[in-house]
Amino acid sequence: MILNNISRFISQLIHRNRTSFKIIILYGVIALSLMAPMASSTIIPSINDTPSHVSYIVQARQAINEGQFPLRIAPLENNSWRYPGFQFYSQLPYFVGGWFYKLFTPNNPYYAYKLVIITALVMGGLYVYFLSLKLTRSRVASILSGVAYMSAPYFLNNIHARGAFTEAVAQGILPIVIYYVIECYLTRKKRYLILSALSWFCLSVTHIITFIYGTIFIFFLFMVVTAQTKKNKLDFPRILSALKAYTLGCLLGLYFLAPVVVVSPYLSIRKQIKAINPFGTNTYTPIANLFSPTSLPAAPSENGLAATYGLHPAIGWIFLIAFSVVLYYKYFSSFNPPKLKLIKPYIDGLLCVFVLALFLTWSPINIWNILPRQLWVTQFTFRFITHIMWAGALLTAYAIVLIFREKLDRRHLIVGILLIILVGRSWLPAPRGTLTVSKLIEEPLFKYSGSLDYLYRTPVKSIYGKNELPLLHPEWIPGYSTWNTFVNHPLILDAELRYPIWKEEENPIIFLEAELSSVDTEYPSTLEAYIDGRKISSISLNSSKLNWQIPLPKTSPSSKDFGLKFTLTNIHKDKELPNIRVNRFFLEGMSPKNTIMPVSETQQFCKQEGINTICELVIEEEDQIVQLPVLYYPDMFKVWIDNKLSKEAFSINYRDYNLVGLKLKTGNHTIRTTFNGLAWANWISGLTWLILIFYTGVPLYQNFKKENSKFQNYLYFIKSKKK
Repeated sequence: MILNNISRFISQLIHRNRTSFKIIILYGVIALSLMAPMASSTIIPSINDTPSHVSYIVQARQAINEGQFPLRIAPLENNSWRYPGFQFYSQLPYFVGGWFYKLFTPNNPYYAYKLVIITALVMGGLYVYFLSLKLTRSRVASILSGVAYMSAPYFLNNIHARGAFTEAVAQGILPIVIYYVIECYLTRKKRYLILSALSWFCLSVTHIITFIYGTIFIFFLFMVVTAQTKKNKLDFPRILSALKAYTLGCLLGLYFLAPVVVVSPYLSIRKQIKAINPFGTNTYTPIANLFSPTSLPAAPSENGLAATYGLHPAIGWIFLIAFSVVLYYKYFSSFNPPKLKLIKPYIDGLLCVFVLALFLTWSPINIWNILPRQLWVTQFTFRFITHIMWAGALLTAYAIVLIFREKLDRRHLIVGILLIILVGRSWLPAPRGTLTVSKLIEEPLFKYSGSLDYLYRTPVKSIYGKNELPLLHPEWIPGYSTWNTFVNHPLILDAELRYPIWKEEENPIIFLEAELSSVDTEYPSTLEAYIDGRKISSISLNSSKLNWQIPLPKTSPSSKDFGLKFTLTNIHKDKELPNIRVNRFFLEGMSPKNTIMPVSETQQFCKQEGINTICELVIEEEDQIVQLPVLYYPDMFKVWIDNKLSKEAFSINYRDYNLVGLKLKTGNHTIRTTFNGLAWANWISGLTWLILIFYTGVPLYQNFKKENSKFQNYLYFIKSKKK
């Protein structure tokens, strides 16, 4: 009986929304055509970040299999040391992609990746259509505005040139957010408040930059709209309804947002954001390129290609023409259809959003130095084109109605779709890459593109025996060079790194074990070690293997740290500098209480059981501190020692990682660690979800019971008539 009711409900739903389903099919075909550069099922475009995101979908499926909900940990990243890439970067796209990979495309994660993008394209176009239809009441113009949004140059740049998977998905979600914000604002109905909150939640756990600037631009739009309605009197009940939905959405996603706000100041990504002024990236967005009718790199090069192949940010002439047409009719024409007069405040708001986003994209002057540093999170000025896109798409619908005086039919629709696709086609780059899906599955890692961004960064406070020392300066920024240090471990020369001073009773010795890429036995170079500018040891590089013991001298009792620097001397002018690859760089000669059992020893006694890391360790007198194969994030993980919750964990660096350290008594111990995020934020989000489910579920259940009762009475009536 219940199945019959569900079947009847679905058939009625399809019948009532048959036009929307037809439009979904149309947008699906267009989305499929826009994915042409990714047509191959076996070879992945590998000159951008696409392989990294496909790898994360592979790891998302593994995280789902572990029982993670929501996704927090990338199981394979950073030596499988429980790197919380999903917790800090993005969750929803990988969660959906992981389930697609698990259920529908179990042999090919690239299919799952493409399915998520196609879904984002269709949903973005569909909700631009809904928005345009609400504002213009013209179905043909609204369909065309959705097509214009889907084929916008920057949307295609994110998908094909940058491989910006999460940002592209966010561009598909943003029109949904705007649609339900407007519905919530206009109607103040409960169902739109809930749907608006859910859409804000989805955006927040997809792409934090789009969420932050989406908030700013949507707020700006409604300030313009509100300022022009009711004779400049603010409509507080409507604004309050939209703010309630926004607040509810933030509370639903607080388990994700709170760590981003509270913990991110101590992550690698924050150091990068503070160091990179978005104004310095305006070389990607000269005004001529933004207005270009075709896809061209922003600067000349020897091969005629952009530094990032295919990355040619532009607004697109569809949106530029739409903006110009609306501006003309607003100020220089008397024609104004009566049914469009009511939406005049929205048109003014969209024009203002378009101009503001264009100015920030172009950034002809450095306004960023006077803005809060938190806004530097955008990193690249071309990211503001997203907000030109949705404003431009809605202006496109309005411009079409104005140009054709509301006399639109199927001929305009067909020709319009053809013209829009032709205008945007040059932003579909020829695919490049040789990476196969099977090769990616062998090593599905995010690598340089994200494996360093969310490492917890804290100064080295203590040094221990057997402890691998950091190779990088404490202020290192994620990038290719630092990624090379993490992977290939080159010894950094001529740079002084400071370490905490050892205790007076200790007699530490530095052990440096390394390999040399080239050896000049005739004219060997000399590697010298300096402490605070004073040479303490040297060794001749006359062998491909380097085993060097460096006793550390006594230091002043008042010293808190010391500076260690390595320098090459006796370099023959015609010879290439040797590359020194570090295998081990650690301390010996420390007392047992300051000597650790390093991760290289503990990892073999640890295993993963679901979301838990279980370690069975035997602690001896000489190793009273253990270093676990788990990355350290304060207040975001739990540790149980012999089934007792412990709060004694602290950070011990392993090279440039910070791992969990514990001080244990001698004997056998079972240690369990679990990454949970911030407990207080989890509780608030969980309670909000429970309240929302109860708030929506009870009325739905009551309506279902009422409908079921009516259906039962109807069946009883039919049976009685037959008798």
